Amino acid sequence: MDGEFVCEATTGMTKSAVGGGNLLVLGRSHAGVLSACERAVKAIGAVPDAIAPFPGGIVRSGSKVGSRYKGQIASTNDAYCPTLKAVVDTALPLDVEAVLEIVIDGLSADAVAAAMRAGLFAIVEGGAEQGITHITAGNYGGNLGPHHFHLKEIIS
Repeated sequence: MDGEFVCEATTGMTKSAVGGGNLLVLGRSHAGVLSACERAVKAIGAVPDAIAPFPGGIVRSGSKVGSRYKGQIASTNDAYCPTLKAVVDTALPLDVEAVLEIVIDGLSADAVAAAMRAGLFAIVEGGAEQGITHITAGNYGGNLGPHHFHLKEIIS
């Protein structure tokens, strides 16, 4: 409704690609978290064979595997919703007011890990002054898929 719609005439597909790398960025302000995520998406874009597939590379409403509704395979990641802290079993500290997610897909697990590493270091570049309090990732009990990306291993 607000402009030109552009799509590819052809597209490729591979069965060996890896999806589901992710970073959850927590902070004290929306502006600080957004700025950190924008840096991360730019760094991820420079990694060969990896993409942040969401528009602008950033997911405003993070999801989790599973739902209480039959037939729905995913739902809102309520434990990481700042506006729901008072009414759900939250994973957020009291001072966190913003959470954004970056999803990363790639042609290999190594490409996804390299993109996550690049994103992590780009987020940290802003320092604590930017109000970033935590960087974590959704594991979802190991139900996201066969590949598992542990942040401590990725940065070592």
